[in-house]
Amino acid sequence: MMINFIIVLAIVAIGAWLGNLLLAVEQRVSQSRLRVRGVRSNLDKLDATIHRLHREEEALHAEIGELVRGMVELRGKQAEVQQRLTEAQSKRRPQILILTDRRNPGDKEWLVTVVNQQIGEIDAAHPLAAEWVRGRTYLVWAESEREAAERANRRFSARPGYQVRSVTPVKENLYSANPARSAA
Repeated sequence: MMINFIIVLAIVAIGAWLGNLLLAVEQRVSQSRLRVRGVRSNLDKLDATIHRLHREEEALHAEIGELVRGMVELRGKQAEVQQRLTEAQSKRRPQILILTDRRNPGDKEWLVTVVNQQIGEIDAAHPLAAEWVRGRTYLVWAESEREAAERANRRFSARPGYQVRSVTPVKENLYSANPARSAA
């Protein structure tokens, strides 16, 4: 009977040991399952983040494409405006300068155009070179066309290259362009 007792005791000890072993394995399996769930959750979050980033990247590419098209369009408009500005500057109304404010009661108004080709030849980058080549128009008061040309020649004769291109009588009222000035 003693043997039976020892055998039963051994079977109970082995059962207890196997029970403890099963509990430890079950605990490790449950911990592993929790880790797997955490990793899957992180993977799902990372996958969602990657999809969101891909959508944002596509949206940014589309926005960059729109901006590039807009820049190309604006550069075209800028070139067109620059062209129109250049044309407008070249067509601008010539400025009339006053040679001198001295005049006699019998003097008439004359427009004298003075040119200087040498300024452009010496320094083409000079800000007034193109204007002097085209000619600058001066308002001169004199009795005759010859006297108006002489006054302009006296004014510019000390400097080389200046010459009178034309002398024309003033046919229009120069003072009517600005109604506020003529009313004053």
